[in-house]
Amino acid sequence: VETNCSIPVNFYCLTDNPTESYDVQLPTHWDEYYNPDTNKFWAYRKFYMFNMVKNFPSIKGRKFLFLDLDIIIHQNLKYFFDLPMVKPWIVRGWWNNIDICKKNYGRVMGPPLNSSVIRWNDGQMTKIYNHIETNKEVIFFTYPTIDNYLNHFWYDIWNENKGFLQGFPVGDMYSWYKGNIFNEDMELKKLRPDHKICLFNNSASDDYDVEE
Repeated sequence: VETNCSIPVNFYCLTDNPTESYDVQLPTHWDEYYNPDTNKFWAYRKFYMFNMVKNFPSIKGRKFLFLDLDIIIHQNLKYFFDLPMVKPWIVRGWWNNIDICKKNYGRVMGPPLNSSVIRWNDGQMTKIYNHIETNKEVIFFTYPTIDNYLNHFWYDIWNENKGFLQGFPVGDMYSWYKGNIFNEDMELKKLRPDHKICLFNNSASDDYDVEE
């Protein structure tokens, strides 16, 4: 991040084991609703970010960019802070076959979204946090991933211009294990430094197709 950002930013690492000066302790108040044997919502800790005032009062700022650890940053992160913020941004996996994503929608599998990179302004994501807080027992039990949850409630897979969340444009992100743009550029394990970020997502369920 330090190498690839030309503007001043406050950098934090959200962790359950803080050791560095930039580390911030993750909350635990949703831990009781997660059981790896029965619940599916395994990456729920990402959503603590969506209520900074409650969960991370030491974090300052109004423009937020979340990055997973398993990425390569190719270009200047200033780009993300200059995006128009009518809606929050999330990775739309352009490597996905959207027709298969639609077929799997009812099975709560294979969403086109990926939460490895998220960009929002202060307060924009509070309604998502509140929705989880109000319905946490059902949500933790029902959704296999947070990407599936977001796909069902906050993204319009049939009209991708209408949802609460919008996908980063084509050419911003690509997947090391899955390709770049469906049916046009699907070569795997290829670096594309003309893109902003490379993701190392590798969930087999993302390619799951339903029986005809």
